[in-house]
Amino acid sequence: MPLPANYLKAMELLGQVCLEYRRASGGDDAWLVGGASVVILTDGEFHSGDFDLVATDVALFREILLKYGFQDERGQGRARNMLQAGWMHPDHPDLGWQLVTGPLFDGKSDTSKKIAIELRTDSELTLPAVEDLIADRLGQFAAQDGKSHHELVDQARTLFRLANGIDQDYLKRRVVEDGGDLSLLFG
Repeated sequence: MPLPANYLKAMELLGQVCLEYRRASGGDDAWLVGGASVVILTDGEFHSGDFDLVATDVALFREILLKYGFQDERGQGRARNMLQAGWMHPDHPDLGWQLVTGPLFDGKSDTSKKIAIELRTDSELTLPAVEDLIADRLGQFAAQDGKSHHELVDQARTLFRLANGIDQDYLKRRVVEDGGDLSLLFG
């Protein structure tokens, strides 16, 4: 299922922010993680209403978000986790952007395996390796004690099926590190 036009426009906007962040930070990537990465890599087979991001220089990333018209969700009457910063954009009121603090996958990710997606000449997103995303989905499912959230396993299976050239050793290591169960990919 192709991605909706509104979602593509939101991705392009975010890609502009991320590319400007990379230039302003001297080459540091802002990483798109979570469900939105799954949506992109599966060409819309799943849905996510938010974009989760990891950036090293949070202050710089926030400055760029504001420049592009994003608004901090504080004051919007929404519950807030102090370790996360939520953002919204008036052109995309149905979507949210979450800046997640800390290093990418707690520093366990091999950043040389990144996936760069150029959306336009002035818009690019950086995603972690598909193995990291699979491990994340399986780890989140395990953290839910296997109760519901079966879509996380479906996402992991779909990513595994669609991926070309999976590094099996890296995948096994990352799934173990995230507390997931690799056998769920084959169930």
